[in-house]
Amino acid sequence: MAHAKLKRGALIRWIIDYEYFAAPAHSGGVEPYEPIYMYGVIMEVSNIDHKSVAVACVQDGRWVFLNMIHDEFEILSGE
Repeated sequence: MAHAKLKRGALIRWIIDYEYFAAPAHSGGVEPYEPIYMYGVIMEVSNIDHKSVAVACVQDGRWVFLNMIHDEFEILSGE
């Protein structure tokens, strides 16, 4: 859903952390496992940068500003 149009009321999620990190024998470093997501509803889409949004977080009601490219959020519904 990477190219879906951002609209007010859409449910989104983005990774805020991982449950754990491990260094498998086959890799050259540490890899993240089990992402922890934050969920939110798009309240406003920027008129200047159409990939930036104001979001009301479902878990605690606070508002955050996210950019689809930098914060790598996914649209789950509301398309």
